Order: sequence, then structure tokens, then C-alpha cells
Amino acid sequence: MLKISCVKMLKQVKFLRRLTPYVTQRATFQNFVMSDALAQLESECEKCCYNPRVPPRKVTIVGAGTDVGRIVSLFLKQQRVIKTLALYDDEPDRCVLGVATDLAHIDTSTEIEAYQGKQFLKNALHDADVVVICGGCYELPPSCNEPDRELFFKNMRFVRTTTIAVSQFCPYAILAVQTPPVDCNYALCAHTLKVLGTYNRRRVLGVNSVNAMRANQLYGSMMGEDPSKTNVAVVGGCGRCTRVPVFSAAKPNPFDCNVPKKTLNCLSRLVREADDIICRVKSNNEQGHLSIGFSTGRFVLNIMKGMFETPSTLDSALVEQSDPEKCYGMRVCATPVTVGRFGVEQYTIPELSEDEQQLLSEAKCDLEDMLNLGRCYATGEEYTLHPCRYYEVDPCPYGPSCPQVKSSK
Repeated sequence: MLKISCVKMLKQVKFLRRLTPYVTQRATFQNFVMSDALAQLESECEKCCYNPRVPPRKVTIVGAGTDVGRIVSLFLKQQRVIKTLALYDDEPDRCVLGVATDLAHIDTSTEIEAYQGKQFLKNALHDADVVVICGGCYELPPSCNEPDRELFFKNMRFVRTTTIAVSQFCPYAILAVQTPPVDCNYALCAHTLKVLGTYNRRRVLGVNSVNAMRANQLYGSMMGEDPSKTNVAVVGGCGRCTRVPVFSAAKPNPFDCNVPKKTLNCLSRLVREADDIICRVKSNNEQGHLSIGFSTGRFVLNIMKGMFETPSTLDSALVEQSDPEKCYGMRVCATPVTVGRFGVEQYTIPELSEDEQQLLSEAKCDLEDMLNLGRCYATGEEYTLHPCRYYEVDPCPYGPSCPQVKSSK
């Protein structure tokens, strides 16, 4: 019996040996059809190609979990010109995934993507046509003194990190900067892209649409016209002390309607102090998120229409001018612009009245100082106050020095 069992075991071993397949050596060459090298080559080719093979029509909102970002997302979800809307935020407390899930229930054709965390910033920016930076801190009202700089220092790292990622992952996307203060952050973005070698003045814009929208509303209400049909340009910068509404060139013309200059000056003051007024009225000391979000969404919509449909006009955008001499001698200035297929195509420079020229000359100092602040933090240079910010103080404004009187013992 033992002999028979051993024979059976030997037969089973031989049978298993026949079924064992032969092991071949692995190929020493690399398959470039599905390799990382081919993917890198494809990405380099896309950098040199201005027009994608299939335009993705994608908008990425960085900071979509903020109050302003949520309103912008809601507005853009309803636009047919946008095929993909990517929402990104790096703060878990803002729960951008929940915001995206909520927006995904709206029955429109725009697809929603959500990315939370810095490790997903590359995926959020991939194939983006327009990138909107609207995150950061909004708790301080914008002004031209200490609070404005404090706000810049809080948002500086966030804006710079996003700009570097845009330069690396979507260098040909239009970058719209809305994070306050826009004057500083625009310069920070522009000079960061210059250092990285991907700067294009036609594709970097500071969002100044909320000021133009407020000017249209005030002027239309005063004239008894439909505010959506009025057109008031805002030049200079985006801050409280740098923006100058041009009511003298508004449509319909105020001088044809015999509007006094005092009324126009009052409207200009209301537009410049609008943020402070909202902060005083709102008990939580925040900005006007609803108006800022709506105007930013419309700003991005006009950019997308200009790129993929017909050239579109933006009410006001902070850009680098093609001819500074024609733009009041300012290289960087907010003016109405026309956006086309490859970015800004035309700059519209309105004529100013004497009062508006005076306001703009006073605003140049603050605007240059804010731009210099953003530039220094982008290039690593030492920041110093603009020369016009220094004031000579008379040590004795009340006349000659008074003689010292010795106290009597």
C-alpha cells in the first residue's frame, strides 16, 4: 500500500510540473505609450499652444468656501458659457465639498468639481481658462492706511502661493485678482509671474467691478434711469483712496441734464466710502459680500464671453496699460477694457473733469505706494514708503521758539 501511494504522489507532482507556465524575463525597454515621460511631453506642448485642442471652458475659483467665493460660484453655475466650474479651498472649516454638493443640485449644464486641501490645487487648476483668486481674509474694511497693510499681510501668503501654482500648472489662464487689497495683491501677482517668467500683461487683471457697479447704481437712481443701462467708468485703483469714479463722462451725460458739480462730487464721495458705510451698517464689521460676489461673478462671465464668444467690455479692471502716456501718465491703472480671445485687447481711457483730475492726482501717491508694497514682497526687495507719503512738519508751527522759563524755587 505504501508503494502505491508513493507512485500516485509522483504522478501528481509530474502533472503539476506540466501545468506550471514558463517564466520569461521582463523587457528592459520603457513603454513610452503610457509613461510619465509622454505625459510631461504633452504638458510642455500644451504650454506652447495658446488654443487647446478642445477648449475646456473651465473656471477655477480659489477660495470658493468664503462668503464671496460662494456667491461667485452660485452666479457662475448658471452660465452656459462655462462648462466646468472647479471650486477650491484649503481651509477645512469652510467645507468647500459641501458647497459643491449643494451647487450640484442646481439643474444647469455647468459641471461642478470640488477640491479641498493644498495637495489638490494642481488638479483644480488643470486646464483652467480663468482663475479667480477671491479667498483670504475679509474682516477688515479696506482703506489707505494701517488696516489696509494689515489686511495685505494676512492675505499675502495665500495670494502668492496661488500665483506660483497658476504659473506652473496653467500659465496661459487669465488671472483675476479679487482678494483685498486688490492694489497690493495685483502687484504681488504680476511681479511674481515676472520672476517666474510667465507674465503677460493681457492676462492679469485686478477686479474693480464692484466700484463701477456701485457708481452705476447711484448715478442711475439719481437720474431716474435704469442702472443696468448706465455706464460710469472708474479709474485709478481699487482702494478707498485710489478709486476715482468718472461721472463727468457717464451716459447719459450729466452736463446735458444740468446736474450741478456739487451733486457729482457727493456721488464720488459715496462711491469711495461705500465699503466703510457698509461696515458701519453691518453689525459684524464685514464687507459687502453680496455686492462684491455678484460683481466678481459678472466680471468673470464677461471674460469668458470675450474669450469664447464675442469681445466683451469690462466696466473697470486694474491692468498694466499698453501706453502709459495716454493713461494719465500711469503704467498701472484701472480703466474700462475689452477682453477678447487672448486677454485684454483694447483700453478705454475716459476724459476727466478738473475735480476728477485733482482726485486722481491725489490718488496716484497711494496707488504707487500700494503697488510698490506688493512688488517688494514679490521680488524680495526692501519696502520703503513712497516719497510723497513723507510730510515736512514744522517743529514750531506757532512762530519762533519760546524762551525757557526757569521755575522758581
